Amino acid sequence: MSYGVYNSKTSSLLFYLLGGSLAYACVPRDIDNSDGPFTIGNDGPAPAATLGFAINHIGLVTKNLTGMKHFYGNILGMRLLFDAHVTPEFTVTYLGFAQGGRNGTGYQTGAELLRDKNNLSGLIELVQFNVSDDNPQASTQRTNTFGHVGLIVPDLKKAQRWFEAKGATIIKKTGVPITAHTGRMQNAFGIGEFAGEHFAAKEALVKAQSIIGFETFLVLEDPDGNLVEIQQQDA
Repeated sequence: MSYGVYNSKTSSLLFYLLGGSLAYACVPRDIDNSDGPFTIGNDGPAPAATLGFAINHIGLVTKNLTGMKHFYGNILGMRLLFDAHVTPEFTVTYLGFAQGGRNGTGYQTGAELLRDKNNLSGLIELVQFNVSDDNPQASTQRTNTFGHVGLIVPDLKKAQRWFEAKGATIIKKTGVPITAHTGRMQNAFGIGEFAGEHFAAKEALVKAQSIIGFETFLVLEDPDGNLVEIQQQDA
């Protein structure tokens, strides 16, 4: 990998992509170079028919609605938009961060968030069928197509202290690199025990994690076993 002079626009872009985790001296000079890990998108404008499209929410099937509401509400700080008891057995719950002021000065009531629901982004939908005989497994237990929820915070270390004080399940603290080749977090990222014995490939990944600054990330586990990956917000 070659290193050298790069302009401020490139360095700012990479700092953003990597969560502010790498020293500028370690940034490749040419980020489109085949020697580097990043291929920056050059798609151009989206199709006109998709104008205005945005991801509004992700949905999680839960076996523990009370615990999940506590985690996403009281620990992560999301606000309850509503509980919809569609039937005595089936509940749909929506939670989201106050949009203005990033959960602070832009406080919004549940009614205000509900009013704007279909114009918001980053909501969590929890669905529970409380008489189900199914036993869905989180990706930490068995690798599946859901990986994790991604969160950004203004101060990663301060957030970690908050999560510790609240008794959240911390899978990996900030500043701690991955050294193991299997585990709950590795399962969720598709590189754990269910990925097989490919030791050389996993060892290469352990060594390469600094490329995306993964050792700086903070990783939590929600009550159902879903990962929440937390990165430092770009100043």
